[in-house]
Amino acid sequence: MTFWQENYGFVKDVYDFRLQKYQEWMDKLEAIVGKVMAPNVQYTYKEFKVIKDSLSSLTRDLEREGMKAWLDMMLEKVAVRVGEEAGLSAKDKEFKMAEKKKLETLIDRHDKLLPSTIDAQQKVEIYARCYAFGDEISPVLKTLQEQHHLAVKEIHPHNMKMLDEQIEKSEKVITTVQAQQDNFEELRKRGAKLVQTPNVAPFLQELLEKLEKSWQDANEHSQSRLQMLKTSSCDWETYDELRTAIIEPLEKLEGEYKKYRKFYDPVQGLEKLSRRKEIFETHKKSSDEMMAKIKMCYTTIMILAGDEKKEFLDKEVNDVEDKRNIVTKCEDTLNSLFDYNTKLTNAVNHCHDLSNWAKPTQETLDKLCTDENITPEDRTKEILNLQEVGQEKVPQLEPLDLEYRTLLLDEDMEKSETAKKTMQEWKDVMEFTKKVCETIEHEAASISTDQRLYADYLCSVKDFKPWMEDAEKEAKKEIPKPDDLEAAMKVLEEFKVFNEECGSRREKLDAANKARETMEKQSTVENECGPLGARWDDVKKVSVTRIEKAQALVDTWTDLTSTSEELATKTAEVHKQESPDLEALEVIYNNLKDLVNKKKELMTALFPGK
Repeated sequence: MTFWQENYGFVKDVYDFRLQKYQEWMDKLEAIVGKVMAPNVQYTYKEFKVIKDSLSSLTRDLEREGMKAWLDMMLEKVAVRVGEEAGLSAKDKEFKMAEKKKLETLIDRHDKLLPSTIDAQQKVEIYARCYAFGDEISPVLKTLQEQHHLAVKEIHPHNMKMLDEQIEKSEKVITTVQAQQDNFEELRKRGAKLVQTPNVAPFLQELLEKLEKSWQDANEHSQSRLQMLKTSSCDWETYDELRTAIIEPLEKLEGEYKKYRKFYDPVQGLEKLSRRKEIFETHKKSSDEMMAKIKMCYTTIMILAGDEKKEFLDKEVNDVEDKRNIVTKCEDTLNSLFDYNTKLTNAVNHCHDLSNWAKPTQETLDKLCTDENITPEDRTKEILNLQEVGQEKVPQLEPLDLEYRTLLLDEDMEKSETAKKTMQEWKDVMEFTKKVCETIEHEAASISTDQRLYADYLCSVKDFKPWMEDAEKEAKKEIPKPDDLEAAMKVLEEFKVFNEECGSRREKLDAANKARETMEKQSTVENECGPLGARWDDVKKVSVTRIEKAQALVDTWTDLTSTSEELATKTAEVHKQESPDLEALEVIYNNLKDLVNKKKELMTALFPGK
């Protein structure tokens, strides 16, 4: 028996042991490569060094050529031994094929592990540097994250002492963050350089971004927190100061309110009330500004103070609002006093208007009754005019008297000589106005209907004659020739105004004629309305003719202007057209010539000799 046959059992055990170790080696290698290349795992440098050393140990003989050759050789020996002892039965053949397949499977697995293992060998050194760098970043990152947490955690300081404590803490946070600046800058520069290295660990970029964000957040939020606390501190101080300061203008308004009263002289009242109003507006503006600032400070304070302090702060603000009720009281009272003064002013002015009418009217009446140079007709007409105005004044007396009694009560006159004087002035004016109106009515009652009608006729004719003479001169007047369309339109407008005046004058002349004809006893004096009417007809005819000719001139001139513009536009476009419509141009041109000739004719007819 050969050595292999004698020791077959031992050889088979060695072969199986080596096969198992080969498989265990690949299991370890696959596991360690997986750890090196793990995508979502970050180790400390110490942890990764163990992994690195394990990889280095397992890959000293990565190819394992000797192991594979020995296993292949021993597989043949084991297979031959089985064949020599029992012959190549079907079972032996299956055994050989199974063992060979097992070995091939392991070798195939080995071959497949080689690329990932080589890739891990190439990256393990740079990964180790990255993990070492990560260990350096960790304490800085931790500090920044801790300070950021302190800068954003919820706080509710509700008094100045607590605010000062929080400001001190916030300043310490900022100091701690700033103390990390040099480390941060150095790590950022080194990281930016390391991240450009080939085969760099995937986590490094994310770690650098996290460091950058943590630095920015810690900086910004700590500064923001400190600023908010300082603002709140200032607002607390301002809030307390203004709650005290606002008392002064409000107390002054209290004092002013006690001085408010009616004034029974409207002129003096307006002056004094205006001064009170100015003082009120000054104190109101001051208190409004303070209150607006108090509310603004309250809003800022409440952001930090929280709901626990809200009820107390609301009560403080409401107390100030209650004190500010004096502003509304002063404003309402002043408005009421101004309203009273306006009504009294209107009443007094109305009284003066009546007085200013009654006194000269009485003088006119005296003159009409005593002056022998005034004709009966003029006297009649003047008295009737006064009667017409007087009948408008009488209905004003009773409502005005009621207004005075409403404004100036008995109690007002008991305590104020000015009120008594104002009321007495009105009574005097009212009595005098009544007397004047009664005198007018008495004089008017002595005038008969024929006297009235003849006075209307005669006064109207007297008024018509001078206008008639001026109108005849206007009808014969030479009209200046217009140089352009605008001047022509102005001439037309003047003609229309004159024509309207003619119409209104004719109505008055017809009314005078009707008054003359309505008289029961006709006057032997010639009726002048007929001759004046004939003269008016001549002037009216000239006026109508002028308007017709001027209107035709304006219309023609307008058409001429628009036609000229149309011809100029179309002529300017001729050179741009391949086949210009010359016939259309000729039509426009002929139309333009006709308009020019018509304009000349109208100018000659309207302005002869020019």
